[in-house]
Amino acid sequence: MTDSVTRDCRILRNVPVPMRDGVKLVATIVLPEKEGKYPTILTRTAYNRLGLWWDGVQFAKHGYAYVTQDCRGRFDSAGDWYPFTAEARDGYDMVEWIARQPWSNGKVGMYGASYLAATQFLAATEQSPHLKALIPMFMSGDCWKRAYYCDGAFSLALNLIWLVFEVPSRTSGLPLMSAYDMDKLFRRLPLLTLDEQSGAGEVPFWRDYVKHSAFDDHWRLLSLRDKYHLFTQPLLLIGGWYDYYAGETFANYAGLMKHSPPELRKRHRVLIGPWGHGWTGSSRFGEIDFGRDSLVDGFKVYLQWFDQQLKAKRPPKGDAPIRLFVMGANEWHGEYEWPLRRTRYTKFYFHSRGAANSLYGNGVLSTERPGDEPTDRYDYDPENPVPTLGGNHSVGLFWEAIRNVIRPGPFDQRPVERRDDMLVYTTEPLAEEIEVTGPVIVKLYAASSAPDTDFVARLTDVYPDGRSINLTEGVIRARYREDVWGKPSLIEPGRVYEYTIDLQVTSNLFKKGHRIRVDITSSCFPLWDRNPNTGHEPGMDAELQIAHQTVLHDRAHPSHILLPVIPRSK
Repeated sequence: MTDSVTRDCRILRNVPVPMRDGVKLVATIVLPEKEGKYPTILTRTAYNRLGLWWDGVQFAKHGYAYVTQDCRGRFDSAGDWYPFTAEARDGYDMVEWIARQPWSNGKVGMYGASYLAATQFLAATEQSPHLKALIPMFMSGDCWKRAYYCDGAFSLALNLIWLVFEVPSRTSGLPLMSAYDMDKLFRRLPLLTLDEQSGAGEVPFWRDYVKHSAFDDHWRLLSLRDKYHLFTQPLLLIGGWYDYYAGETFANYAGLMKHSPPELRKRHRVLIGPWGHGWTGSSRFGEIDFGRDSLVDGFKVYLQWFDQQLKAKRPPKGDAPIRLFVMGANEWHGEYEWPLRRTRYTKFYFHSRGAANSLYGNGVLSTERPGDEPTDRYDYDPENPVPTLGGNHSVGLFWEAIRNVIRPGPFDQRPVERRDDMLVYTTEPLAEEIEVTGPVIVKLYAASSAPDTDFVARLTDVYPDGRSINLTEGVIRARYREDVWGKPSLIEPGRVYEYTIDLQVTSNLFKKGHRIRVDITSSCFPLWDRNPNTGHEPGMDAELQIAHQTVLHDRAHPSHILLPVIPRSK
């Protein structure tokens, strides 16, 4: 352990902290220059604490102690690392250790994004009386529902890059992804041995994630679905509309609001903007510029929250519990509940003359219920999947080597909408603007020639110049059509089923003259793995077959998208 003094603060480096089992996890501690007892900000990271100490200098200048720690088995910390499994007890032990230090006043707050948010969630469930406030950002509360799987589909790009390349490479020196043809690598089968095919050897957590292809105890341990009642502190939940976890941000908020006591319920907050998996230093994301108002000073947000929760400072006057950015209008709104009480849920039905294939087809989207209409058909060939073009995820945001294969954010979807395995339904140009803010789902009536397959839906905003800018998307694996968390069951080829496709959440103003569009297909690769259409155990073999898909939209099978329309105040 070394001690040094910089301007306005003291830094304790390489501090070993014993956990309950004797394993020592290493921390860096930044303290204000003046001796005293201070509220403490804690981050626990799998990505090297040395990259975070500068935040500590800033917090120290504002009267906080700051601690950043490598998680178990990561960088300078001892022990064996397996994602998430030790974070609850290690997080609790770390908070308790801080509370005993002479520079601590016993009040601890945590903040951080992605894995650093998960360390907060898990630590909080252990209910340390000293953990007083959290800022979990850009992270799921149910890693089965929307993280490492997504409504039954395996999150291929995320899992491969994180579990096989990024995490092991920080300790074992694996070659960088730039040494690989990632497009070819994503296509290799079976998924189970893709770790070996990537040159990493057998990666235990990769193989476990592939094998646990249904909700079970493996995923239950990581889920907050039955743990919201354990939270005893207020949370500021931060998300991005184009992140993988936008819907999870509000699912966590809903869970907290349902299970928190009344006084705590009043203190929870949500902040969500036009970002991906983290803050952005530019108003432009993907192909859209959201304007200067979209830029947020992250540190200022953290400081204001911790000042309120750890130093009892008053919140700003008129502080709404939910602060969200309405894209299209490019303005911030303060809201008091979710979903918004004034929402008018509106069904936009699919129509066509049997040829909605591609944006050159005759697919129509309208509020008029369908009558007797022919079906739409397409073939889904897993050898030729629809490529991921932008979207609501984190992949490619930080990894330069794969940006030519997959990247997040808003992009013109016309290159993929031209394909004949894509059904495209579009409204007429809007006579008046329409704000859509809230959860979005598609009800799809469809049949397949396969015993298992996928259906993908995407909502886009079509500009007067023809650009089709994606807003949000979702997938359902057919075997999970009845219950994502339940026992999977294959489908009967040729039989019509009703599918509910969860497109997460969004907030967008469709301006006058714009059009609303829904795309329907069966793949989005490599964001999600290709469903091989065989019905076999997922990830275990290399067999693929073509699925012949039929989408119905008639009086008995009114396929539609349900949009949360918000009346615009004049």
